[in-house]
Amino acid sequence: MIKSTHFRSIQAVLLAGALTLSTMPDVRGQTGPGDGESTQGSVGSSAASTNVAVPTDYLTSSIVKNIDGARAECGSYDPVYRIDCLRQRLADIARRIPAGPAYSEARQIISRASSKLGRIQAGVVDRKAPTKRSRANPRLKQAKIYAAAKREKLGKAMEQARQVIEEAETQLLRAAENSDKRAGHYQKIAAALDSTKVLLRS
Repeated sequence: MIKSTHFRSIQAVLLAGALTLSTMPDVRGQTGPGDGESTQGSVGSSAASTNVAVPTDYLTSSIVKNIDGARAECGSYDPVYRIDCLRQRLADIARRIPAGPAYSEARQIISRASSKLGRIQAGVVDRKAPTKRSRANPRLKQAKIYAAAKREKLGKAMEQARQVIEEAETQLLRAAENSDKRAGHYQKIAAALDSTKVLLRS
């Protein structure tokens, strides 16, 4: 029993480490705005490909910290770049959430939110404005290229983006109601996602 518990602890640490994104820049992820989800490779896929049955504090904390890292990075840019920044970083985060019943719904919800942000971005992209290369981020380290939104359309786009985040937050909280084991974990992820709404003010 002790050996089994020790093994699970080691596995959780390894998975959480995989959730922190690689330091290698990924040019393949620098696709055009509005594609919903970038096409970058399998860096960190060891977390996503591992089947996790029960949420753990360590893994949940890693997901929350990744969302916090996205908020901190995207908040450092001019508002015209924030929708594209948030949609790309949420796509990164979703891909690295472990498979299996523990986090599968959270992974799907965050991935869908990223795709919806991509559709909003596609409708307002300013192709004449310069793109923005991502700055250093202690957790989300792949280099990214962010496209600007048209400033005259930014207010409405930001409102639509906030609605996407609110919808995802509600879905996470509803998913938490279906399982006592997941409840506290999904609530923490939902709260972290909710905190990104501060970015979406023009």
